Amino acid sequence: MARTRATIMDIARELGLSKTTVSSALGGSGRISEEKRALIRETADRLGYVANRAARSLRVSRVGTIGLYIPPIARSLAFYMDFAFGVTEGAAAADYDVTLFARGLTPQRAFHVDGVIAIDPSPGEPLVAALLDDGIPTVSVGRYTGPGQERVLGTLEAHHAELQTKILDHLLSRGRTCPALLAVDDAISSSWAVDTLNTYLEWCLRNGIQPRVHEVEANATPRDLVSAIASAVDAGHADALVCGAQGHAAQSQIVLESRGLTVGKDLDLASFAGAAALETGNPLISSIDLAPREYGAAATELLDAVVRDPDAGPVHRWFDGASVQLAG
Repeated sequence: MARTRATIMDIARELGLSKTTVSSALGGSGRISEEKRALIRETADRLGYVANRAARSLRVSRVGTIGLYIPPIARSLAFYMDFAFGVTEGAAAADYDVTLFARGLTPQRAFHVDGVIAIDPSPGEPLVAALLDDGIPTVSVGRYTGPGQERVLGTLEAHHAELQTKILDHLLSRGRTCPALLAVDDAISSSWAVDTLNTYLEWCLRNGIQPRVHEVEANATPRDLVSAIASAVDAGHADALVCGAQGHAAQSQIVLESRGLTVGKDLDLASFAGAAALETGNPLISSIDLAPREYGAAATELLDAVVRDPDAGPVHRWFDGASVQLAG
């Protein structure tokens, strides 16, 4: 993995100076002795500091627009639409317009934005890699792993593992010892999809439970979803069905009841990404409300911070707005 690029903060810590003094010295401004200026530049060279010319130009003349990248495969899901509304609301409050990147990467593609929010980017997503290569301040919602990952200036994550474990523990407390996971297949390969699968597998291992994983696309056709549900319940003998994708638990309830099963009695249902009203408001479904609008606004707040101070170094924040509703 490439070494993280040295920042002005690194140089300031090394020399015991303020960030402002170091920034002024490297920028050729400020009332600084030539001896100190030379020492700062020498230390910058030794630590491998590279001036972010794109970020510096943004401080001087901002475009007034931020970009939003949503994986094409996920754009039909309500969560991402609500997240986008949250980004828009946060952007308006911070005096930005928002551009949704709808086109793929082309050799002539240019990015006329002050910064970018990329939600659930797959490893090595070409558009995100190009943004980072161009020095565009970027916030990743969920971890980005791939070319240029050391240049991501901000990462925002919800406490997914903690929230998901709370639901799984609740199912176990209700005597459900054979919970199956309808996992989002790895076509997206986002950190959320990977972490969700790992959280389930590790929980099963800790509790001596045989994992039952059935992969299905987030926007699966009704036929494919019915097939996955039948496979989990019939072949896997599941007594609980945990759904990774938004909306799958509500659709599963319809399928199960059509087969004569009573949710909450014969089999429990849970959603790791609850759909508003259908799942988060359903007393028969344990669900996680990811609060997408608040999540989007929090992402914009973080991006605004890194755009204003891109030399502060990578920032990681936790989003604390998500919550759990337990059925039964």
